[in-house]
Amino acid sequence: MRRYAALALLTVCVVTWAGVALPLCEYNSPKTDLSDLTLDFSYQYHNDPYGLEDRDISKGQFGVDYVRLYDSPEYGYDISLTNDISVSDDNLSTYTINADGNYKRYFSIENDYFAYAGAVSRSSSSFQKLGLSFNLGVGMGRFSDVTPLAKATRINDYLLESGALTGNLHPVDLEDLAREIGSIAFYDSLPELLAVLQSIIENSGSVRPGGLNALDISEMTRFIQEGGFSRYCGWDLKLGVGYELLDPSGGGNDLLFSGTFNYALATAPRAQLLMQGSVSGPIDIFMTNRLDVTGSYDYFISTFLSANATYDFSRETWGGLPTDTHRLAVEFVLSPVDTANVVAGVFFEYKPYYLEWDTNIQLSIQMDLL
Repeated sequence: MRRYAALALLTVCVVTWAGVALPLCEYNSPKTDLSDLTLDFSYQYHNDPYGLEDRDISKGQFGVDYVRLYDSPEYGYDISLTNDISVSDDNLSTYTINADGNYKRYFSIENDYFAYAGAVSRSSSSFQKLGLSFNLGVGMGRFSDVTPLAKATRINDYLLESGALTGNLHPVDLEDLAREIGSIAFYDSLPELLAVLQSIIENSGSVRPGGLNALDISEMTRFIQEGGFSRYCGWDLKLGVGYELLDPSGGGNDLLFSGTFNYALATAPRAQLLMQGSVSGPIDIFMTNRLDVTGSYDYFISTFLSANATYDFSRETWGGLPTDTHRLAVEFVLSPVDTANVVAGVFFEYKPYYLEWDTNIQLSIQMDLL
């Protein structure tokens, strides 16, 4: 099943990549500053019609997901926080809280090598106590916010489809549009920015006689102001050593070795591929360790509908004995307004000693606060 899912994901990436006139990842922004805060809530209630109380269902889930990524020529940092709470009327409530933060300083603005310091905190209803560790190390890689070029490409595609353009804009003109969109903070007003964008497009030689009309300018405004839309590219790799200040299993404090990687690819203005992985453990890391790998693919179907596929793999090894957990989720997100989403998803999970995959279908409401 995982093999077919990976093959399908790769096929979609190749197809969407082929439709991009100018690869988004060739765009380099001087500064990347991305943040996302999502609240997720779902509730299920069922009253058994035969009066069997043990078949009544009353349970809910609440989740918080926050990510912040900042990257500049001199330094960068990343913060992530996830909080999942499950409550039911049969006293089977659970919670999981994960928090990570890293600060990195580049050795030179001309290269991608850096030193970093970070902290990791873990808390769960299944842990004996809070887990906390600190890390120091070196790494390489950078991230770049390619949202301005993605918006410029979407403007190009719309104007081409509406007949305002007789052909695709030249890559140089697309880069000019992206540079101005990325500099929106330096303009006194949005109409001033739109006037510059209009001038670039109408001087490209690809616009219809008479230039852009009011509807074209209105659609360009919508693309520029669209909230919750971001695309970024890049990668980084970190290797470090740390100290486990608090062991969640109740054991002693250990010296830890860790390695992490992050990869982002905007395969098209409508698509985003993300991959993350980490491994950590004490000195006998081959006997005791934790490995996490996550891959996700988002596709923007229309202005109010998007799809997301995510695969998570987690392995905990104690005394050389590994235990694996697999999670696969496919979600469709309906956005009737900019800050609220209705999510319909199918979730699969497989843990040790399961006889088959646990399957859940959920309908939930999300709020995007950033």
